[in-house]
Amino acid sequence: MKILLLTSEFSPAMGGIGTYAREIAAAATHLGAEITVVAPDYARDLASDDRALPFQVRRFRGGLHSMRHLPPKIRLARDQVATASYDIVHAADWPFFIPVAMSRRRTPARLIVTVHGTEINETQTRLKRLAISTAGVFGPRTEIAANSRYTRDLFKQRFSIDPKQIKAIPLGVSDFWFGPRASREAVRQAHGISSHKIVLVTVARLTRRKGHHMALAALARLPHEIRKRIVWLVVGPPGESDYVEELHRLAAEADCDVRMLGPLPDHDIRDLYGASDLFCLTGVPDPSGRVEGFGLVYLEAAAVGLPSVATAIGGVPDAVVADETGFLVEPSIDAIAHAIGRMVTERNLRVTMAERALVHADSLSWERCAAETYGLPHSARRNAAQQTEITRQTDNETLQLAADS
Repeated sequence: MKILLLTSEFSPAMGGIGTYAREIAAAATHLGAEITVVAPDYARDLASDDRALPFQVRRFRGGLHSMRHLPPKIRLARDQVATASYDIVHAADWPFFIPVAMSRRRTPARLIVTVHGTEINETQTRLKRLAISTAGVFGPRTEIAANSRYTRDLFKQRFSIDPKQIKAIPLGVSDFWFGPRASREAVRQAHGISSHKIVLVTVARLTRRKGHHMALAALARLPHEIRKRIVWLVVGPPGESDYVEELHRLAAEADCDVRMLGPLPDHDIRDLYGASDLFCLTGVPDPSGRVEGFGLVYLEAAAVGLPSVATAIGGVPDAVVADETGFLVEPSIDAIAHAIGRMVTERNLRVTMAERALVHADSLSWERCAAETYGLPHSARRNAAQQTEITRQTDNETLQLAADS
């Protein structure tokens, strides 16, 4: 099977779309497909980086997308589909929806577009809907892959299409997050955290819709004796400057051990996950229309055996199974405080949810995502070596959690 995947975000600018494009391309390649990724070059020579990838990458001149880039993307898509006889042409994100649709007469390939959530609301202006309709973006040949049930249902509310055209295909979690890491004791010692502390960790950009301020307020509502047992590690790059200043001020005033660690590489984040007891990310509804289409970071934490405290917004319920792999609560301070309090004080609950979180993460591989998206054959489980590591990790985490609690 030959696949052409076009994306407006890719390495080295790795946000959610870039992660999706890279991981589904690598997974499809592992399943036997021949995949070519078309991605921006960010005004850099990335040839050596691209050669290390297991699939071909063709770079075009560009970076962050804006509507003025649509005409050259249309020309680019038309040229690319003509370079080979592709079985599938896949627009990984909305900037390539119209270009792929306008190239359909040049190829008999299956046409797939992936919707991630926010762009569904962003395309509701009159001009954008007119452009989508005129180009026939969601015509009968187009297959729509939604990254969660929430995204699928939101799309069906906003656009009138045949329900058979759209399918919810949850994202996957990379094998990287199941991999080896520094010992729990060594990481805690490096950060000056004693073994009896309960460590919450959050990984997200410091932006209002991620809800750090809600978690801070929830911690302040906990009884003093519970609050003093907690260390909260906050990892992520800065977002809105006024919000970041507010968070730092609130953290300094809080009667709790809150540590703002800034952005960290994935290897360090994986080590921190292994030294922590639960993941906490309490997003809030965003009036701008931005939504949490899935919530991949919850699965990455789960792959290291962390249960979550999360708010039930957007597609998060596909990443966190309510009352099994974590708590899904309404975005209110009291509800978040209650969930954190239970996680801290109920050891057996935390251990059980940690085990289930790991199993849930294991079930959502990128190979499964690629297979469902493209119709490729695959095994329902990870390979034997990976399964051995997961089993070992489950046993070790259960024993460690019990000992530390």
